[in-house]
Amino acid sequence: MTQSMSGAPAGPTVELEKLIALFTGPNSADLYDRHGAAIQRLCKNNASGFAIRDLPKVQQVLELSLALLKRGSAGFTEPLCELVGTFSKPFIRRTATDEFKMLNHITSLLTTVGDIFRSPGMPPPLVAVAAKTIATFANAYGNRPNALDLASQHVEAEGPQRQYLTNQSLLGKSGMVADVIAALARSALADRVPPTSPSARGGAPDPAEQARALAAPLLAALLSVSYNADSCVAMVEAGVLQCVAALLGRGSHADTSGAAVELLWNLLEQAPGLARAALSRALPSLEAVAAGAGLPKAPATPASGNGEAAEQQHWNGSQDGAAGPGAGASFSGGAGSRSAPMSSGVGGSRLANGSRLGSAGGGAGIGSIPASRGSVAASGLSAIAEGSTRGDGAGSCTGSEPASPSRAPGGVDDDWQQLPDGAAAGAGPGYEAAVSRRACSPGSASSALDEFADEPDIRPLRPGGLAVVAEESPGYSADGGAEPPPPPDAPVVQALADALGGLLRELLLSGFSKADKELRNDCMVVMGLLLEDGAFAAAASYSGVFEALIAAGTCPELGAAPALVANYALSTDVLDHELRLLVWAALVQGCLRPEVLEQAVASGLVRVLLLYVSPGEAHPAVRRWNPDQMATLRSGALSRLHTLSPLCPEEYERAGGPGTLLAFVGATNPGPIHLEAALRHLHRLFTMVPESRDALGGAGIIPVLLGVVADTVGSGAGGGTLGHLAGERGAGNGASALLPGSASLQPEPVRHFALLCLTALCSVHAENQRRLRKGGGVGVLLGALEKLRGLDALLPAPYAVAVLDCVWAAVVPDRKSAAKLLVDGGMAALLDHLEQGNKSHRPIVLRVLSDLLENPRSHPFFHDWQSDLNKQTAAHLLLSVWMEEDALRGITGPDGLLANTARPLAGLGKRAKWLPPENVAYGNMSPAKKETLSIMMDGLPSEIVLAKIYGIFKVLGFDACPYLDPADHAVLAAVEKYAKFRQGEVWRAIQEEFAEGGVKPTAPDRARLESGTEMSESLAAAVREAQARLLGRAQEGQRVAEARLFEGMRQQARLEAEYRTIALQEKTPLTLAEMRRAKEQKVTMLKNSLQSFQFQHGEHD
Repeated sequence: MTQSMSGAPAGPTVELEKLIALFTGPNSADLYDRHGAAIQRLCKNNASGFAIRDLPKVQQVLELSLALLKRGSAGFTEPLCELVGTFSKPFIRRTATDEFKMLNHITSLLTTVGDIFRSPGMPPPLVAVAAKTIATFANAYGNRPNALDLASQHVEAEGPQRQYLTNQSLLGKSGMVADVIAALARSALADRVPPTSPSARGGAPDPAEQARALAAPLLAALLSVSYNADSCVAMVEAGVLQCVAALLGRGSHADTSGAAVELLWNLLEQAPGLARAALSRALPSLEAVAAGAGLPKAPATPASGNGEAAEQQHWNGSQDGAAGPGAGASFSGGAGSRSAPMSSGVGGSRLANGSRLGSAGGGAGIGSIPASRGSVAASGLSAIAEGSTRGDGAGSCTGSEPASPSRAPGGVDDDWQQLPDGAAAGAGPGYEAAVSRRACSPGSASSALDEFADEPDIRPLRPGGLAVVAEESPGYSADGGAEPPPPPDAPVVQALADALGGLLRELLLSGFSKADKELRNDCMVVMGLLLEDGAFAAAASYSGVFEALIAAGTCPELGAAPALVANYALSTDVLDHELRLLVWAALVQGCLRPEVLEQAVASGLVRVLLLYVSPGEAHPAVRRWNPDQMATLRSGALSRLHTLSPLCPEEYERAGGPGTLLAFVGATNPGPIHLEAALRHLHRLFTMVPESRDALGGAGIIPVLLGVVADTVGSGAGGGTLGHLAGERGAGNGASALLPGSASLQPEPVRHFALLCLTALCSVHAENQRRLRKGGGVGVLLGALEKLRGLDALLPAPYAVAVLDCVWAAVVPDRKSAAKLLVDGGMAALLDHLEQGNKSHRPIVLRVLSDLLENPRSHPFFHDWQSDLNKQTAAHLLLSVWMEEDALRGITGPDGLLANTARPLAGLGKRAKWLPPENVAYGNMSPAKKETLSIMMDGLPSEIVLAKIYGIFKVLGFDACPYLDPADHAVLAAVEKYAKFRQGEVWRAIQEEFAEGGVKPTAPDRARLESGTEMSESLAAAVREAQARLLGRAQEGQRVAEARLFEGMRQQARLEAEYRTIALQEKTPLTLAEMRRAKEQKVTMLKNSLQSFQFQHGEHD
């Protein structure tokens, strides 16, 4: 935006003051040739750019020149072009603080430049130069940063980023966007003027043709500011959708088609909510937009950083608001933001390089455009001259009084019209029904503007010239009579659908060049974004867009359709490969409408998608793609089937979808990405079409899914079947012992979705549960359960939840499967995970345990378990989990008794001891992990844990754990009465609800409420007494044990004293006589200890 003062001319301020005096002096005011020469000399002396501190006076020169040009003074076009062109050079700062202290000078100058677009009849060369200047300024003089640079700025931007964001903010504050759109609307209206012969014009240039040519530079200017969310909001407010719909009707060979499509693309990405909401609302006509009716009326509050809050404050029944200036500017987004419509991730001409700019953040908003901004000529040169005495230029343009919509006859802006009240009212609830009832063929974009109004506009075009675009140009004055009123407000959605659909059909038939194919793919991206809106989908269905899309998506697999798609649009180059992906995405989005779904099904779209999934011999039309393209198309086909198959399950089954998916999942090496996509598709199909579980279960999908979980599918050795798993589990006590080739596991997402598919297949389906048991599924799931020990206990694991949920849904309900699970160590694996796993997994583990323990034969497995950490029993483990929640609520006091007999489960309402929160280990956690943690922690309400522990002890029997000590029995006494305590909480909640609502219960109801609460309180008191007895017995036992301990210690002391005495005696030396006697005794002992052996012979031998 700025550069240093090196190279700046000396004394520019004096030169500017002389030039202003030349304009306003009484003797030189009419010397127009000298004025133009002086402006050119000024531009030559400041060829490197104007200083920021001199911009107020430069603005006065521009205003004086424009005022004279509007009055009809000839000779100012070329000097003004040079002057405005000089504004495209970086502004020079004389001091280091000029850029920060005098930014308002730049904003005011840009507002004055906007008067060139705002005023009809300006010379086309001047408008074109002004548009190029705006585009250069918005792009930071060719230094626009890419999306990655902008997205990486988390603090204050520096260098090109700061310059770019500042320029975008200044353009927003100047309100120039609405001015450019008004000029663009006048250029679009020139298409309605019939051409005239050169003889009729007297050899003069055709004003309508000149006006039409201005659309390209004006679109370039709008495109340069369309990467900012606030600017996009202002564009929609000012009527850019009407202009784009009209310009797209020019055809694929017009120089405005590419820029118009890209501009619409940016609008749908930067302000998606507002742009889609504007489609079906009644918007001002193109004539009204050209006259300024689409301009914002009043300033609004600042917009948010990402543009979403700015959208929320618009379209609430009026168009009075506009995004105002904000505090700063920040950007978010990435280089791949353009690839969102394509699930496969392959980009096109604009998708491939990923260089398109990301989402603009909260910069300065688009300020309102006062009605007085174009009143320079009406106020006269004297009013402008008054501002020349000020050095800062304040009040040169923005300080004028607001002008009335009804101007004086001598004013220049006589065609400016106020937006009528109610112009932004919605189209009404009957719009979509009206679209579906339309019987005539779609017309042109211009005729579609009035199809939804109360009365169609059938007035002919005004003869003799352009109505609004060039009213002040020679040869284009109105030919008598009053000017007809502008068309009424109408939705733009049908006009946009007709124009975009017509452009797309033309490109599919005649777009053979690379530029045509790039434009075609851009149209498809925009079409995909627009089809997310129901109103546009209805309009596109009426306009016949989907016929061409179906032909492009199913040819040549199902034959050729030369009337809709040319053969050179079906090649295997990169752009045509991208077209196939984009067409599939748009078709599936359109299939949400019944008529489009019926047409797509009848045309064989499902069969074509399945061709790209089938692992067998490929169709000749499928073999034409190279391996990389085929992999991408297969991913796209799986993604589209994921959405399409639940919409038409009968056609999916007729086309062989279940068998194709079964063969694909069981293929030798389907690839992790494709396998995950296929499993996602199967899971969605099982969830939304439960009837499909019978067919796929009978076809053998369960062994294949078990192979994925056990990693035999795609491992190179397992082959994708599990017939060998029907036997017993091996010595390794895991599925891997029987599964060759399981050294390298499938990626966790693949195994995760395989588990989800198994859960969906076996939930409340006894036959599939039996098939899972026959296929060795119990061993596979138990092996997966045992491998959960390797997970980090601090991290919540969705995969672990999937394993536990699959065990609960597929194994526990079947008695034989549950028995096998218990025999093979399933109870121990569950209790180990309850003790050592993440706390967010506890509810589902307790759910599995409670259902397993419904069978009394499972109780011994529960009682026999001991912890590997501290040898505690399963009952002790459950009570420790209960006490953790107890400590968080303060249910038990320091004395071990219930702390609050009035509300036992509420406790003291505070922590009895500090426990670290579950997310204490996630200080620098990624957003994805934070979201996972929040979802899983939301599924861990404490009441579920307490209820499940109560249910487990209830099926076990509260007296079935004699190995518990009295203190544990005291806790168990509170667990036993959990259900009653919970009932008391319900009664109190009812009482509080009645009190808050002012409801007075009847006497019987009041008595029932009181009896329920009194029962809970009396029961809590009884439990407290029982706990006191148990704890007293425990204390007595502790005293006896302590006395026994001390007695043992005293006995040990006596024995140690005797030992010391004996040891002391043994250490005393003996005399010689004592030593001799001892030796003799030893010899005698040894002699007597030897016995002779004799062999006896005889009958007793």
